[in-house]
Amino acid sequence: MGYLPDGPPPASPFERFRSFSPAWLLLLSGLLIFSPLLEGGTTHLAVLIIRLMILALLSAYLGQGIRAGAFACPTLSIGPAVSAYLMLAAVSTALSPYTHQSLQWLIVLVSYSALLYLLVCFIGAWDHIARLLVVLVGMGLFESGWALVQAGWSGAARPSGTFFNPNFLAGYLAVIWAIILGHLCYAQVRWASWKKGLLLPISVLAVFLLAIMWTGSRGGILAAMAGTGLVVGARFGRKGLAVLLLVLLAGLLLPNPLRNRLWAEHVLNPVGYARWQIWHSSAREIADHPLGIGLGLYQYAYPRYMLPVEGQITRYGTLAHAAHNEYLQMGVELGVASIPVFCWGVVVVARDATAVLRQRLRRWQRGVVVGTSAGVLALLVHAAVDSNLHEPALAIVLTLCVGILLSARRLSGHMVQTPYVIPIRFRLLTAGLGAVLVGVLAVGVAKLGLAWRAHEAGARALIQQDVTRAIERFRTAVLLDPGKALYHSSMAAAYFRAYERTGNEAAAQAAVTELNTAIALNPLDGRLPALLGHVYVVLASAVDPRGARGEQRTAWLRAAVAAYERAIALEPFTPFHRFDLGRVHLALGDRETAEAIVRRAVEIEPNFLPGREWLARLYLESERTDAANREYHEILERRQRYEGWNKNAVEERFLSANVTALEGALERARPRT
Repeated sequence: MGYLPDGPPPASPFERFRSFSPAWLLLLSGLLIFSPLLEGGTTHLAVLIIRLMILALLSAYLGQGIRAGAFACPTLSIGPAVSAYLMLAAVSTALSPYTHQSLQWLIVLVSYSALLYLLVCFIGAWDHIARLLVVLVGMGLFESGWALVQAGWSGAARPSGTFFNPNFLAGYLAVIWAIILGHLCYAQVRWASWKKGLLLPISVLAVFLLAIMWTGSRGGILAAMAGTGLVVGARFGRKGLAVLLLVLLAGLLLPNPLRNRLWAEHVLNPVGYARWQIWHSSAREIADHPLGIGLGLYQYAYPRYMLPVEGQITRYGTLAHAAHNEYLQMGVELGVASIPVFCWGVVVVARDATAVLRQRLRRWQRGVVVGTSAGVLALLVHAAVDSNLHEPALAIVLTLCVGILLSARRLSGHMVQTPYVIPIRFRLLTAGLGAVLVGVLAVGVAKLGLAWRAHEAGARALIQQDVTRAIERFRTAVLLDPGKALYHSSMAAAYFRAYERTGNEAAAQAAVTELNTAIALNPLDGRLPALLGHVYVVLASAVDPRGARGEQRTAWLRAAVAAYERAIALEPFTPFHRFDLGRVHLALGDRETAEAIVRRAVEIEPNFLPGREWLARLYLESERTDAANREYHEILERRQRYEGWNKNAVEERFLSANVTALEGALERARPRT
């Protein structure tokens, strides 16, 4: 005869898995706190730590599953869209002309996808969501405060907080603004305790608005407006949106600090509108390569599609490393199909959020769902005018918001499918396999980080003229990460420095070998063949053309011609490549070709004064004094035009010309009377 057991029935494996929360909550809170601190997570050290923290979260997941005796595996509604996107990225990586770069970005996408899945696995209560959002709001307050200190104490015109770009700080704050506004709009108003319930969030919103305003980011303000519109529309309907629209119109028409800030940015940064040309160029790339050019390769393909920015010293000086539009960039890199796949995922998340809002929720829970949805919208709107999702801190915030919305659907009791529970039969074996998996991934991540540290050490040694140590450190970087073209080109620079010191041709040949390796790894970077051409020119210049090695000199010059022609094919709007190629043709005795090539460089960049000076001297040698005079007066006029401008290093190179020496040469060429 049996007896009924005392107390409640034993917990299911899924419930036991959910019971272990402090470790993952601390890890995820640490990730939210750390990710913005080192330039928004963009430094190599920050990327290394972020990846290790995600692996630590994976370890926590495995540990909780082993302790609970089962792994909780919820089914994500967004799963098919994420899988399709990752499949496109994997195919793009397999077909990429620069595999290493594409593989690094594939790792990034996989990391964020894993983080999203782990979030949904871990979040088991509304309290978990509340704690994570408190941490996020705390970081937003820190960033806002630090930005205001930068503006008030340091006098920064556009404070960036701990981010390297004020636009990304504004986008980060816009997300948190939307979350706080969602909470405030759904908070229960009790006038007896309004100071406690409303004064604090209103004050926080004021701090956020002031910080966003000081960044001068038009994209950030657009993101904040989009998030605000969603919250107001969801809470107050059409009447609320009408009032919001009137407020925005008043803000645009009536004098106020925000309007003045935006107008000052419009006047002081006209080059900011160059992104219209960047978007146009990106659309042309998509039309030419509908299947994509390769994940992470936008910066290498863009130089062939550049459009001029008139009124600047360098018409083609705005080299875009990103499309400043995430949707165009994914179309360029992954192909047209990636855009509808991404939109599919957005629609799925929006549908889940809508389904949650149809359920019976507490006021603060509804505020969380609406505010988080508005935060996602703010990020997606900002992504249409900037490359914000390339910033790790912002990508992690987007992952957090999506994870909260997916978890909220389950917590509200509206589930499409029951989560899978995978029982563990052999705990020791599972623990061992899990440790091996995490260990292998950690070693791979650490190798990439250590390789970059070695490269940085080599670069510092090269600056300090310690060539031997520089070569040793670069060699270590290559051993740890042999597929990165940058490490090989840096080693080539060290070998070439050794050749300049000693005259040892073996060092120069080693530099040539490393550059050829770098070009083979990354055939899209026009700077690499240009460097190779420079090495060949220096080798040829050390040989007397009338000596026994005259044929070797000619061979090196012809190799330089081939290298510079390749550089021009990859970067057709860079005048320095054409200038160097013209000088090589002159050294080979082909004056007509040399003149045509340098003249084309000046046509592309009219303010390229080294080319004009070179042409003037060439004209003088062939007794074309009038043409030389025209170039001379062009140089004088253009130097005077831009005399008062604040110029960067490239613009200084464009305007450099020995006017005094050229004037003397012209004076000597004038006929005597």
